Order: sequence, then structure tokens, then C-alpha cells
Amino acid sequence: MTIVTEYDWESDTWTHPTGEHAARAAWREAVQEIAEKAKATLPDCAGRVARAVQMVLNSDVELLEDGKAKVASQSNGQMVYYVVDNECTYKDYAKAPSNWG
Repeated sequence: MTIVTEYDWESDTWTHPTGEHAARAAWREAVQEIAEKAKATLPDCAGRVARAVQMVLNSDVELLEDGKAKVASQSNGQMVYYVVDNECTYKDYAKAPSNWG
């Protein structure tokens, strides 16, 4: 069984998208490229970088208009942390190498 998901007015046909949109694919590639640079620059934080990539791609990080970032807790679905002036309110922040979240 096939579900029709879109109608293309230019070609006058129903389409069945199977992959990511180009913009989404470019976003994922850019995030991965930055992650690789971060891992090379901060090898002690490679695990944290990998986890951060997952959080960004899962939309668990939101950049706010006032320059802050809102980050969803990974252990408590009701908790949100804020990054302000390169400091974060979550408990692990002080334990991170060089305070890199």
C-alpha cells in the first residue's frame, strides 16, 4: 500500500518523497563537519561532542534571539538548561574538561 504525500503542481503528478530535503541534508552535513573539527581540536571532549551532535540533530537545542541557547535535559524531560555567556546551568558543566559542555 502506498500513501500519497505530496502533489507537484508543475509536473501535475503525485509524488512520494523518499529521502531528506536538500536543505536538511546540507544542515546535517554542516553539523557533522563542525563536530569533526571540534573533536580534532578538543580530543578530551570527543564523547561530549558526539552527544551534542545528537542533541542538535534531534532539535534539543534552540538558539534564542537574545543570544542564549535553550538545551533540553537528556535525563529529565521536564528540565531545560540555558547557556548564557558561554556558561551553562546544568550540573555536569563544572566537570567538563575546560568547562566545555
